Amino acid sequence: MGLKKISLYVLFIFSFSSSNAQRIAIVGAMPEEIKLLTDTLKQKKIIKKDGLVYYKGKIHTQKVVILKSGIGKVNAAYSTTKLISRFKVSKIIFTGVAGGVHPESYPGDMVVATSVFHHDYAKHLADQYIVRATTNLEGKLNPLYFKSDSLLLLLAKSVISDISFEKINEHKPQVFFGKIATGDVFLSNTEKAKWLYREFDAFATEMEGAALGQIAFQNHIPFLVIRSCSDNANNQAHVDFNEFKKPAADNAIRLVMGILDKM
Repeated sequence: MGLKKISLYVLFIFSFSSSNAQRIAIVGAMPEEIKLLTDTLKQKKIIKKDGLVYYKGKIHTQKVVILKSGIGKVNAAYSTTKLISRFKVSKIIFTGVAGGVHPESYPGDMVVATSVFHHDYAKHLADQYIVRATTNLEGKLNPLYFKSDSLLLLLAKSVISDISFEKINEHKPQVFFGKIATGDVFLSNTEKAKWLYREFDAFATEMEGAALGQIAFQNHIPFLVIRSCSDNANNQAHVDFNEFKKPAADNAIRLVMGILDKM
C-alpha cells in the first residue's frame, strides 16, 4: 500500500472516530519535551490537579490535553493514570528524547516505537540477567512488549516526508521504527547500550515509555511513543544529552504535530 493510500485510509478511520470528541493526550517527561506544544496550543486552558499541570486546547483541528509527567517510571505511571481518570482520552502519544542504541543512530535521529518494554524488570541470577513480563493488578501476566497502536504507526510513517526536521551537527535526522527499552536509569554505558541492541533489538532507551505503555495497555487505550535521540547512551551520553536535548525534543514534537495535522 502506497503512502498516499495509507494516509487516506488512516484519515478515514480517525475522521470516523472523531465524533466522540475525546481528547488526544500528549505526554512528555520534561518541560523541554512539551514546550513547543504548549506554546502552539490554541484555546489554552490550564488545570492544576493531583500535583500535575494539564494544558487543554487545540492543535490544528484536534482537541488535546498536554501533560508533563515527570522523569522515571513511577512518575510516568502515576501521571498517565491520573490523566486517563480525569479526561476522556482516545489516544496517548508520548514525546521526548532518548539514548539511541541502534549502531547507525546519531543525535537528532528519531525512533518511533513499534513496542516498548521494561529492561529493568528482571531476574538477576549469578550468571544470567533475565528480563521478565510485568503483571497487572489481578496478578495476570502482561506481554513482555507493549505494542504501539498500528494506526498511529501508519500515520507516523505517512507524514515523515512532509516534515522539516532540524539538523544536529549538520546531520539530517533519520526516523527509525523499532523497539524502545525503558528503565529507571540514565544510560551512559557503551557496553550496556550494545547489549540492549544485541539482546532485544532495541533502537533506543529511555525512562518512561514502557510505564505509560503498560498503563495504556491495561486500560485499552491506543498509544505511541516517539523519541528523538539526544545521545547514543554511551560513555559520552551525559555530555551529549545536555547539548542536544532541546533540538532533539523539538524534532520529536514536529513529528507529533505532523501526525495531529493529518488526523
